[in-house]
Amino acid sequence: MRLFFLWLILQIKTFVDAVDKYAQLGLRTLCLGWRELSLEEYLEWSRLFKEANSALVDREWKVAEVCQKLEHSLDILGISAIEDRLQDGVPETIEILRQSGINFWMLTGDKQSTAIQIALLCNLISSEPKGQLLYINGKTEDEVARSLERVLLTMRITSSEPKELAFVVDGWALEIILTRYKEAFTELAVLSKTAICCRVTPSQKAQLVKLLKSCDYRTLAIGDGGNDVRMIQQAHIGVGISGREGLQAARAADYSIGKFRFLKRLILVHGRYSYNRTAFLSQYSFYKSLLICFIQILYCRNKFIQFS
Repeated sequence: MRLFFLWLILQIKTFVDAVDKYAQLGLRTLCLGWRELSLEEYLEWSRLFKEANSALVDREWKVAEVCQKLEHSLDILGISAIEDRLQDGVPETIEILRQSGINFWMLTGDKQSTAIQIALLCNLISSEPKGQLLYINGKTEDEVARSLERVLLTMRITSSEPKELAFVVDGWALEIILTRYKEAFTELAVLSKTAICCRVTPSQKAQLVKLLKSCDYRTLAIGDGGNDVRMIQQAHIGVGISGREGLQAARAADYSIGKFRFLKRLILVHGRYSYNRTAFLSQYSFYKSLLICFIQILYCRNKFIQFS
């Protein structure tokens, strides 16, 4: 029995080490597991899943809660890792947009090490020694609160370039923060220039965009999959990338592009043209209304003098 448990521990450690290794290489990892279910257990879970899937309020949260009741005590079968290459021109596009004063938040469902590696590849964070990542994590609410307070204090006292300082938070800690420490996280959102939010759900993505909108920021959300639809719809401007992930994001967005690098032209060229047209139209409407009103005032004044 002891040998069996020792073998099981070694197997689990091997799987964990392999997942971490693949994630550090920037690969998309997936763990495979199985568990035998009885017919009664499956029927009960199926009934709860249908009820949660038909709920009108907090549907995603209820579905996730029901799925957690089933996804436990799994036997690990193995892991897989695939390469998800960046599109051409992504680092250059992000660099140019950062120089124009745009802050970037990376919201992804990948695990933490994979998200950090992708952020390094796309030039979202600096790989230089002076670059620093601040982590918000913890297994309990108290640990998450202390971690958030430490990161917030560091942000307050540090005056650094936008690329040199960023914070990383996962979905578990983010759920606690958005529920209990929303004001502190709002202050952190104002102070930070770059953020990496990993293991986040589609609803959490939308909540983060809504939080940034409450800080008087103009938000632009860009995504390429169905899990980005709520985020795109919540932002002031939604941009969808049509491609291998499907057309759900592109159909729900205000603008649809074929490649991420087209975002540079959309913002810096067409965005400026749109700004100039809007400014000209606003001034034209103001002075046109002013002129019409003054003519009516002068006409009424002359009529009043004549009758007097």
